[in-house]
Amino acid sequence: MAREHQQAAVIPYRIRNRRVEIALVTTFKGRSWIVPKGWVDDGERPRDAAMREAEEEAGLRGVVARKPLGRYRHVKGKGLRRVDVYPMRVTKVLEHWLEDKFRRRRWMRIRDAAACLSEELQQLIHDLEGAVEDSRN
Repeated sequence: MAREHQQAAVIPYRIRNRRVEIALVTTFKGRSWIVPKGWVDDGERPRDAAMREAEEEAGLRGVVARKPLGRYRHVKGKGLRRVDVYPMRVTKVLEHWLEDKFRRRRWMRIRDAAACLSEELQQLIHDLEGAVEDSRN
């Protein structure tokens, strides 16, 4: 049985002109769009890993929810990965960040961002939109 590895991801969002927008970044090789995601280091909480990945991969800082929006599992190579996904309301957008030479960042409408992502993340993005809308009413 494959050992499960822990990862954490963040769905960075902002509200512009009364509309929720999601920030996506390109993969390291620049072939597709993803949410910032990475390994949870030994002794690190998944929420802290999600915040770290948002800054390293996307140059974004913000308010990350205490509890994950959801989680999913996937197999890559020979390993099983569990990914906790946290919403993050972006409060600061950095002009330069650790991986800005390797990744592009783009703000997208919910439907456009969802179309770029895996099925598991599409559902979480729609869940995030509902939660943000509920909090604004």
